[in-house]
Amino acid sequence: MPVVGTAGHVDHGKSTLVAALTGINPDRWAEERLRGLTIDLGFAWANLPDGQRVSFVDVPGHERFIKNMLAGIEAIDAALLLVAANEGWMPQSEEHLAVLDLLEVTRGVVALTKTDLVDTELASLVEMEIAEKLSGTTAAGWPVIRVSVPQGLGLGDLAANLSAALAGFSPEDLGRPRMWIDRAFSIRGAGTVVTGTLLDGGLSVGDRVEVWPEQVTARIRGIESHGESLPRVGPGWRVAANLTGLGRHTPERGSMLTAPGQWRSTDSALAMVHPARYVMGGLPRRGAYHLHIGSGAWPVRFTPLEKSPGPVLAHLQSAEPLGLAMGDRFILRETGRRMVVGGGRIVDPEPPPTTARRRAAGARLAGLVGSPPHRQAEGLLEVRGQASLEQLAAHTRGGIPGRGVTAATTVISDRLAESLQARLGAIVKRHHRENPFRLGMPTASAASELGIGQALLVKLADSHPRILVEGTVLRDPEAQGDLDPAEAPAWVEARRRLSEGGLLPPDPASLGLDEDLAHALQRAGLMVRVSPSICYLPEQVETLLRTAGNLSQPFTVSAFREAAGLSRKYAVPFLEWTDRQGITRRRGDLRHLAEPAVD
Repeated sequence: MPVVGTAGHVDHGKSTLVAALTGINPDRWAEERLRGLTIDLGFAWANLPDGQRVSFVDVPGHERFIKNMLAGIEAIDAALLLVAANEGWMPQSEEHLAVLDLLEVTRGVVALTKTDLVDTELASLVEMEIAEKLSGTTAAGWPVIRVSVPQGLGLGDLAANLSAALAGFSPEDLGRPRMWIDRAFSIRGAGTVVTGTLLDGGLSVGDRVEVWPEQVTARIRGIESHGESLPRVGPGWRVAANLTGLGRHTPERGSMLTAPGQWRSTDSALAMVHPARYVMGGLPRRGAYHLHIGSGAWPVRFTPLEKSPGPVLAHLQSAEPLGLAMGDRFILRETGRRMVVGGGRIVDPEPPPTTARRRAAGARLAGLVGSPPHRQAEGLLEVRGQASLEQLAAHTRGGIPGRGVTAATTVISDRLAESLQARLGAIVKRHHRENPFRLGMPTASAASELGIGQALLVKLADSHPRILVEGTVLRDPEAQGDLDPAEAPAWVEARRRLSEGGLLPPDPASLGLDEDLAHALQRAGLMVRVSPSICYLPEQVETLLRTAGNLSQPFTVSAFREAAGLSRKYAVPFLEWTDRQGITRRRGDLRHLAEPAVD
């Protein structure tokens, strides 16, 4: 359901026109009706001539209430810009058009109101003025419809043009609901009700939700839209959600309602900031600013990262944590003059820590702010090198990169993967050189040296052309050295003792082999370590495998133990080793050889 927002100077007839189109007076407060002045947001709805139902958000036009206007205008899909024929283009006409332009609102209609108060010639002159003002903005070319509410003139034509402006509109459903709260109130016996425009996903009665930035969880007890109770609503709908489970916490305008675990908070962001059309010479670094995003406003420190009278890449530091995503639109307002001075889009919701890296990130990402989520995720991954899938999804409204190397919940860019693989090859080769008798480099050591997790390390090693992964060890066959002849006497003695021990070998610790030599012997196939406390010669392993092969298949541990003349101390570890090697297959208490025993 599309949302149409009004815009225009104070007393140009926004609320009156919305009431005429919908039959609903959007002025909610007694003070508004008494003064004939819209102070806060108003809401209404109607069916257009093509049968499409639309929501209207009526915003205040007075400069003192620009903050309230911005709270309602940022989630609209189309605009209804009003200019009174008897006054023409006015200061808030200009400021509201600047807001629409900065928010990139491309669908809309202009209503030339109060035409009953002027003659046709003056109305034509005002139309020419409007066309000139819209030129060069996202509103260029919008139709201008002459309207008189008291006489009922132009209302049907206006509604038809709104239908045409909204033709083909379809809100995105990304499965990641987000609703900026523009109203929150309590109803005795029912609890807290929050309202807003639902974006990016749907909500159902019974859903668990999270309120940001406080990250308080609640459950949806009921949903209404335009006075109708519904079990579920989709993106684009105006929603009133009755929440339970908030305790003493009361959400405020500017809070965000989301599905649990789908967003991350940040107080720092990169943004591409465009100055408003009436701001000359660019935005000054010094000054007090408010960031208007969603339905809220927060003090920010504005730091441009380049000098330009036009759009600039800037760093925004918020006083409070916000739930931002790449591509989010915002307005920048100068606090002292209470004036809209710029706006733009979020480029990176969690930027690098240094100015140089921020500039590089901006150069890479600025062109992706309007791209699909998966393309945005790929851009962020390229800039960050390594990220969690959860982080990328949160920063891109659910984007999952189609490139990179993924292991468990971590993903790295192709460029970083290539660099890490080159380093991995070098450190494994160095390890072989420094430890010539070890079987290889432990995966834990390699992961620690590269600063990555073991799952990712194994993924990189598996695709490395020269590295073999053997259990928890990495080795490079081309980098392995031969046994040092100086160690041969120790091996001769150890072999004699293993041979004399038969199938009941001595404890490895008593063989007189240092750890490096023991690894080298295993690597060379001269000794088989089936458990930390049991080593066999290869021919002894062959004997035991022949024994297993001569048994009736499948067999039990007891049958093997009796046939081999072993105690459970030796039989169980040996069979567990054959399971790990894939020589035997176990099902419950039974095993069978996976392939014929050695002859």
